[in-house]
Parts: sequence; C-alpha cells; structure tokens
Amino acid sequence: MIAATLGLATVGDGSSVGADHSSEEAKQAAREIQAARDRANDAAQALFDAKSAIDTLTIEIAETEVELAVVQKEANEMQTSLEASAIRRFTQSGGSSFLLLGDLSDATNQLTADVLAAVTIETANVELDDFAAVIVDVETTRSKLKQQKAQQYAAQQDFTELEQQAEAQIMQLQEVESQRVIDDAIEHELQRQREQRARRDASAAQAAAAAAANPGGGSTTSSSGGGAASAAPPSNAGRGMVCPIAGNYGFADTWGAPRSGGRSHEGVDMIAASGVPIIAVEAGTVRFSSNRLGGNAAWLTGNSGTKYYYAHLSSYTGSSGSVSRGQQIGRNGQTGNAGTPHLHFEVHPGGGRAVNPYPYVRAIC
Repeated sequence: MIAATLGLATVGDGSSVGADHSSEEAKQAAREIQAARDRANDAAQALFDAKSAIDTLTIEIAETEVELAVVQKEANEMQTSLEASAIRRFTQSGGSSFLLLGDLSDATNQLTADVLAAVTIETANVELDDFAAVIVDVETTRSKLKQQKAQQYAAQQDFTELEQQAEAQIMQLQEVESQRVIDDAIEHELQRQREQRARRDASAAQAAAAAAANPGGGSTTSSSGGGAASAAPPSNAGRGMVCPIAGNYGFADTWGAPRSGGRSHEGVDMIAASGVPIIAVEAGTVRFSSNRLGGNAAWLTGNSGTKYYYAHLSSYTGSSGSVSRGQQIGRNGQTGNAGTPHLHFEVHPGGGRAVNPYPYVRAIC
C-alpha cells in the first residue's frame, strides 16, 4: 500500500526546512516535480481506464446472461413442442396397414388421421429448422459469454498490475518531493506551469470544437493526457480553489465512464494512500453522510454557490458545519464501492448538475 504522507518538504534527516532558490534552480526543481506528478497521473489514468474496462465488461456480461436466458427459454419451449408433436405422430399413424378391413366409416376416420399425421409431420419439419436455428443461437451466446468472462478475468489481472504500478509511481513522487524543498519560488513556478498547461488545454479544446463544427475544414489540434481537451475548461476552473487532497496523489479523467446500473461516472478519481488528508476546496458549509456507493461522503457547499461532492473517505474530521478554505474535513479511504483507496470528487456549479471536474483539478493540483 502507498505510504501515507502529509506532503511536507523534507531533506535527508526528515526535518522540514526552508530554502532560497534562484530562478533557474526553481524552474529545474519544478520541472522535476511536475514530471513525477505527470507520471503518477498517467499511472492513475491507466489504472482507472482499466477499472472502466472491467465495469464495461461487467455490464456486457449481465446483458449477455439475459440474452442467453431468453434464447435458452425459447429452445426449451421448442423442445417441449417437438416432443409433443412426435407423440401425436406416433399415435395417429398406428394401424393404417389394415385400413381395408374396416367399414367405410372407419376408413374415413383413418384417412383423416393419415392426413392429420402428414400435416403434423410437415409442421414438425418447419419446427425442426427453427429449433436448429435457436440451438445455434444458444451455442453462439454461450461462446460469447465465455469469451467476455475470459476478457474480464484478464482485465482484472491487468488492473492488479496497474494498481501496483500506480502505487509505485506515487511512492516515487513522494521521494522526489521529499528531496526538494517546495518553497514559494518552486510553488510559484509549479503554478506558472499549471497555468501554461491550462492555456494549452483551452486552445486544444477550442480547436477541437471548431473542427467538430466544421468537419473537413482543416487539420485538428490534439492534446495528450487525460482527455483534458475533450471540452473547453471553464474560464473559472480552479479559481479560488485549493486541491481537495493533500500529500502525494495521482488523478485521472474518468468523466462519463460506464458504471453498473446504467450509470455514468460524474467525478474525477484521485488515488492516494489511505489516511491522507481530504481538504475543503473553498470556504463554505460541509455536510457529512454515507451511502452504499460512496461510503463515507461529504457535500461541501462553497460560498461561491458551487457544490462539491467527496466520496470513499475513511473517516471524517470534525462535524458538519462551517469550514474554511484548506481546512481538513476527512481522510482518504476506500469505503463504499471504491476498491483502491481514492477520492471521488465532483463539481456542481451553482449547485446544479455535475460537470467534468478534471479541468478544475488539473488547474489546482
């Protein structure tokens, strides 16, 4: 598991210190720190993409199981009908070789029985063709289900490996940051890099939107990393906010990923050690609650009117009520349906529907 850390800058003896950095030293340190953070974020993205693949397969398996039950029921009903038809044919065809020994009335009855038997046989041939087609459907659906379950097993194995890789990258990030004193100069440079990246994201998103509005009208501009260019980041993304999680972490753009029950993911997932502090992103009022999916959860209503949802906390800090920006409100965990310890974080501007929180988190973390 990832070692818990409060994110303090340390040197070799583990003590927190301050330092003066020249402009070039600060830039170099910031580049190294940001590179480690990017690696952690890439590992988190791969991990949560694998989780989405598992969830997608789980949904498909459930649909295929329903499909199999339907075609299996149809095959069973056809088999029952064919068995009844076979019994009728056997019963109706008995004694026909002694037809001339009976009277006219008996002969008429026997002829009628022969005609009915012929009709039954003709009908049975049609039913047999239908039955054969349904049996093919049953076998095809069973094969599809078997393949999906094999894919799910492989995806779960991949997820376990990616989880270990993500934890290793976060541990490496912790080591990189512990070897550097993140003073005002470095923090300023990190913020400058984040703002520069946000401008690139916005430019790429605008180019992508223009290309979508004018298909075939020219080349498109793409952006790498987390799908940040899937939509233009709001102009106020991250403004007045602090990062919702302290310490060392990696986060991923999982907006819209499929979830069980026909749901879509409406948050950003931030992987970190269990117990890492969870922070109020802005001043306002926090309300703690719990539910089956989110486990220990919190709703923060910011003074700006925006609401934020936190899920999977291991514990709460304090009680429901007023909080200041940057105040600890809980600790990271894996309650609810989390699996890997991580924070699920949502943004609801004006208290309305959730929007993709990735641009917000990318701008402040």
